[in-house]
Amino acid sequence: MITKIDGGKLLTPNKIFTIGYGGKKPDDFFKELDGLNPDIVVDVRENPFKAYLNCYTKNSLENHLKEKYVWIRELGNKTRTLPPTLVDEEEGLKKLKQILQTHSTVILLCAEKEEENCHRNYIKKKIEQNQM
Repeated sequence: MITKIDGGKLLTPNKIFTIGYGGKKPDDFFKELDGLNPDIVVDVRENPFKAYLNCYTKNSLENHLKEKYVWIRELGNKTRTLPPTLVDEEEGLKKLKQILQTHSTVILLCAEKEEENCHRNYIKKKIEQNQM
């Protein structure tokens, strides 16, 4: 959880969660996602145009999540290894920080099932380090 302070005034804390759809049935995935009660879901995949069962593609997620979905290509992992090589880390983190200014519960989404094996964990830690 990140708490923002503005001129000594405590603002609403940000909650950053991550979720991966790998190995999950669509109904189970969306139930888990809805249970996190996101203000916005940030897709951090480099290429969200192909996905398992076609239900995790950018278009499908936009249809399901409506205005709660945003894709930040710059946060995509070009190498799919850890530590990650993001498409444009500086610009991607800048965009994510802007989102955090207006949304209190943010979900970082990628395909990898386990957070510790995914670059979204790296992104989450970067944001938390810079916001403290």
